[in-house]
Amino acid sequence: MKFTCNRDALIEGINIVQKAIPGKSTMPVLEGILIEVGEELILTGSDNEISITYEVPSIIEEIGGVVVSSKTFGDIIRKLPDIYLTIETSEEGRSLVIDSGNAHFEINYMDKSGYPKVMPLDTTESLSITQNNLKTLIRQTAFSASQDNTRPILKGVLVENKSGILNFVALDGFRLAIKNIESSYEKDFSMIVSARVLNELSKIMDSSDDFIYICSDSTQIMFYNDKFKLISRLLQGEFIDYTRMIPKEKKTVIKLNRREFLSAVERVAIVLDDDRKKPIVIKNYDDEIVINVAGERGVSREVLSAEISGEEMELFFSSRHILECLRAVDEDIINLDLTSPLHPVVIKSDDDDSFTFLVMPVRQPGTR
Repeated sequence: MKFTCNRDALIEGINIVQKAIPGKSTMPVLEGILIEVGEELILTGSDNEISITYEVPSIIEEIGGVVVSSKTFGDIIRKLPDIYLTIETSEEGRSLVIDSGNAHFEINYMDKSGYPKVMPLDTTESLSITQNNLKTLIRQTAFSASQDNTRPILKGVLVENKSGILNFVALDGFRLAIKNIESSYEKDFSMIVSARVLNELSKIMDSSDDFIYICSDSTQIMFYNDKFKLISRLLQGEFIDYTRMIPKEKKTVIKLNRREFLSAVERVAIVLDDDRKKPIVIKNYDDEIVINVAGERGVSREVLSAEISGEEMELFFSSRHILECLRAVDEDIINLDLTSPLHPVVIKSDDDDSFTFLVMPVRQPGTR
């Protein structure tokens, strides 16, 4: 095996495939990067749940393949002095030789036969979406997926295409996030994708209008473009009927500036510090809302102007849940739709109906 390539192009590929490589694994081969040289130079990283392949432009002299330590290989390539480098297996076939300028390395490698096979999916039918739109779908939903292993299905994001609308949904029992965009893909489908996988995918993509493509079968999903492929297992099971969580009526609507609300909650929550289980209290009056917090470090209070219609209410919320939703919204003006102190608040916008966030209230202190 022998090839020459650009150092920075190789670093980009290493950085991307390393997102799938575990720090520690019961299978040592999974702690490595698979380097395959055929018609193209392909790097692969995998943890058996998610696999990423990346094509690096190169000049190929001899075909072959090895698995090398991800950390060692990555650290070496990032420190090489010259922009171009040559990599080959030694004549004895016992080490991988790396040459760049005056730098010379020989590192051990493993046989590639022990590396899990990564089988690309059939791309005959693929949904296309811009990277910018897909990043937005992920950013505005995946944060609401559960971190709790007791309900594995909620660690995923429901991805469904229906009647020309691509919909992403995530929930964890405390909040719900829904985001959709128009879709040109004609077939309806529904599947559950690991939120972790989507977050790693988002780190790989840029915010351009370049397309990324999605295809799937009954057990796997693949995201790909002309540089990389990310393949992951789908989560198996039935997603919760999230539509039943959304209140059918609203008795109070609070319209206010999102940035001002976000900043106010961030400020009052300072006194909570590590005592994040204590709630923030939001109460509305004629033309303002009052946010109160009482924590171990002290108390805080802030008043915000708002357009309010409906009944006065006092609600108790987790500051973290409110903040994460507000940070995910792009609109400047939002509505808080309230039904009762026991019902979730629904966060929406008059100008953009493509997103809905829902946050459950927490139990009022002193109640059972």
